[in-house]
Amino acid sequence: MAIGQYRDDPAEMDDVEREVAAAQYPEGGLVVGLGVGIVLPVLTVQALLVLTPFLGGIVGFVVGRRFRDYAIRRRRRDRSATE
Repeated sequence: MAIGQYRDDPAEMDDVEREVAAAQYPEGGLVVGLGVGIVLPVLTVQALLVLTPFLGGIVGFVVGRRFRDYAIRRRRRDRSATE
């Protein structure tokens, strides 16, 4: 998955980018979003079961990407503060 300046080759990533990429935040968000998108309509309105897994997956992936970007910025800030 592309990270940083659209780099997806681990040899081109710095250690912070490799560590955060290994955590797979966008992929985890996608799985959680799909799960919520399935469970929520089953518990409430089953007619939504057709649409909500897709929406939940998209929202989860976007949130995961934003969290990944935040984690990279935070770790770089922490690293520069200790140097």
